[in-house]
Amino acid sequence: MKYIIQADRLIDGSGSEPLKNGAVVTEEGKIIKVCTSDQLTQSDKSNAEILTVPGGSILPGFIEMHSHIHCSSEADAYEHITTESNETFLLRGTQAVRAALSSGVTTMRDLGSRNEVVFPLRQGISDGIIPGPRLLVAGTPITTTGGHCNMFGTEANTSAEVVKAIRQQFKLGADCIKIMSTGGGFTPGTNVRAPQYTADVLKNAVHDADRLGLKVAAHCHATEGVKNCVEAGIHNLIHCSWLSSDPSEQYDYDPDVADQIAEKGIYVDPTLALSHLNSLRGRPIKPDSGAMRDPEKRFEILRDMWDRGVRFVTGMDSGMTNAHFDDFAYIPEVMVNDMNISPLEAITCSTKTSAECLGMEDQIGTIEKEKSADIVVVNGDPSTDISTLHDVNTILSQGNLVKSENNLLI
Repeated sequence: MKYIIQADRLIDGSGSEPLKNGAVVTEEGKIIKVCTSDQLTQSDKSNAEILTVPGGSILPGFIEMHSHIHCSSEADAYEHITTESNETFLLRGTQAVRAALSSGVTTMRDLGSRNEVVFPLRQGISDGIIPGPRLLVAGTPITTTGGHCNMFGTEANTSAEVVKAIRQQFKLGADCIKIMSTGGGFTPGTNVRAPQYTADVLKNAVHDADRLGLKVAAHCHATEGVKNCVEAGIHNLIHCSWLSSDPSEQYDYDPDVADQIAEKGIYVDPTLALSHLNSLRGRPIKPDSGAMRDPEKRFEILRDMWDRGVRFVTGMDSGMTNAHFDDFAYIPEVMVNDMNISPLEAITCSTKTSAECLGMEDQIGTIEKEKSADIVVVNGDPSTDISTLHDVNTILSQGNLVKSENNLLI
């Protein structure tokens, strides 16, 4: 199907100023022309369905970098994950990917779900059995015995066991690897303030993953875990919370390590909307609740990292309590309101930078000729009011019309 999408402005995801009266022509799942509306020719319009959104803004499809699609995102998510069957997880996952797509997420990375759940879901989307975004999966995360997310992860303790686990995920068809370098708040009994793996174990993991063409994302809350990941050359840090090993102290931020993150080109997914969503939805803050305990200081650290050149990507940690699968727009909103970056910078993190982190910048992330026709149109101007990203009018996912004139078609 051939489409022409027109709106008052086009934000291409590169960070450039919006193009007034923008238009995009798509055909057979690809973008074939980007221009202003008055530059459209009769040939462009021939056999095309024209979608016009007065007052709207055209953007690249959003990229959700951190989800757990078999988790419920409800208050008792931990009970669900430890008691429900794989069949129930598949039902939850089917709802999750549909919800994500309906919010404008056209590419989604799952960073830890049971293999027997997430691989069939990816196949189901690819085969057109269920609606969902382009789905990239890690499969089961790699963790220590009894470590963070052990209830759906692959337990591996030694370097040899970790490498074996990576090879097994590769054999199953994983798109990337997720490793838990520290404990996590979702798993009772694990220590968010201490590493689970040494730098040497992580280094060997990265070396073998690189050999197989897989990027490694590492969950890391404790500062010592962050340092281990940076030394090992992990591709993508998740959370990067800088928690002190001393329980009487909240943070142990190391600007020199932040400089190393920037110099090495390591991407950071700070999952920074979680505290906002918990506040919004009334979840009480526990005495030792990780980075959520002092959001103001957390954002001060994140802004310093940004100023040092660290590249941020947009992960929700969807599936965790209060992080619903259609909540993506809260990420750039919190970036603007609490990290004090510009709306266009936050949009670029949500599109171009996240595509680069995935190694998919030649296919997605910006609105350019020959790229995948992953396009979102919102009502309003997010370059001046980032909250308009919540108000999605039209969605094209790999050239397929998912939403039009505010009506969901899936």
